[in-house]
Amino acid sequence: MTPREHFPGYGAEAEVYDYCWSLLVEDVEFYKKRLGKPGRVLDLMCGTGRVGIALARAGWEVDGIDRSAEMLRVARSKRRRLPSEVRERVRFHQGDLTEFRSPGRFDAAVIAVDSYPLILSRPNRVRALRNVRRHLKASGKLLLHIDTPRSYETARVGAPTVSVFPIDRGRRLYLRSLVESFVRPDLVRGITAHLLVDRAGRIERHFTSETRTRVLPIRSVVGEIADAGFARSRLFGDYAGGRLTLRSSFAVIEASA
Repeated sequence: MTPREHFPGYGAEAEVYDYCWSLLVEDVEFYKKRLGKPGRVLDLMCGTGRVGIALARAGWEVDGIDRSAEMLRVARSKRRRLPSEVRERVRFHQGDLTEFRSPGRFDAAVIAVDSYPLILSRPNRVRALRNVRRHLKASGKLLLHIDTPRSYETARVGAPTVSVFPIDRGRRLYLRSLVESFVRPDLVRGITAHLLVDRAGRIERHFTSETRTRVLPIRSVVGEIADAGFARSRLFGDYAGGRLTLRSSFAVIEASA
């Protein structure tokens, strides 16, 4: 089947983003544990608000920042359906990490799964982290998820990743096929075919999206965090708080402002 539409960029996946990531809850529980007592938190590159809304439900005051109008449209729609006491604790803003401004100081900032490497240039990543640090209290912390180079082993051999997700509210089945290829040793191009099918088997929508992701050694990211002025970093290799090893497919870096 030839896809009818092809869209570049991360925002193109807004319509189906929650199919992919709503099943992931372990990271939110980990963030809540590491953040401790609720305060003010920045949910950076917040997408459709998966992490920010969960933190708001847990009592945090959340400001979500994202460049994508498409992602924020979904996040704000979800916010409108929240109970009023939760809705009042979370706000979503369009902005770039290198230059956003938000009043006051925050206790913490989170950059969750699959986000940070979308900032392709090192100078912009450091600028973004410096801007984040300016928004944190002296006692604040940053939690940053980063995939390890090991997680791209499938891409190195050109094997596709095919995923099928559960029917949503009894209406839809979502299927996707992701093919990643190395444009250069540290840059991956991802082409994802998305297919939404109703319960009768009729195709409701099909399209492809394209992203580019930087493959970053963990030591390089730790260096970027240090260059941005953060005091020290701690590394975790899973959402249970385990240490980072050579077999870890991702790391969460916890840095002190």
